[in-house]
Amino acid sequence: MKSSTEKAARVLLMVGIFSSAAFAHPMKGVGDFYAGMLHPLITVETLLPLLGLSLLAGQQSRETATKLIVIFPAALAVGTLLILVRPFPAQLTTSELLMTACLGLLIALARRIPAWIPIGLSLLIGLGIGWSNSVEITGEVSAVRFVAGLSLVGLLITTYGIGLVRQGKLEWMQIAVRVAGSWLAAVGILVLGLK
Repeated sequence: MKSSTEKAARVLLMVGIFSSAAFAHPMKGVGDFYAGMLHPLITVETLLPLLGLSLLAGQQSRETATKLIVIFPAALAVGTLLILVRPFPAQLTTSELLMTACLGLLIALARRIPAWIPIGLSLLIGLGIGWSNSVEITGEVSAVRFVAGLSLVGLLITTYGIGLVRQGKLEWMQIAVRVAGSWLAAVGILVLGLK
């Protein structure tokens, strides 16, 4: 007879294996717009780059930050169209984690960098997150509402992250942002190592 500890370990293993697939799909009672808003926030591979990009944008010049507020949600919307051209490649989650580690390191350095770097990162990350979330658009889900929700959450997170960094005038707040960047880099590297 198996011990209760062994049974509990098996149940936890099964929950761990199948919970991400079950939790990733929109729940009943949640509209397509809100599913688009919530879906990128429930996976580490999409949430960490969203947060990292918003903090990095806040550290840059006002002009660069303003461009990212426009470019990133547009890249999310365009990224969802990539599913029409090619199926979502599994390797893309690995590249998103690599970009998260790079974002974290850039945030920890707290330097102004050439505008093309955060703009390029926002395009790559936006296209990747849009593409990875486009697999949720099925016959039952309204693509227009889902993409609108996805773009809106990208806009909100980017705007709030920029505001958080730019309004934090005290030295300890800037240090806290740099520490958050180092944590993002560490988590990105750890999750990448677990894959």
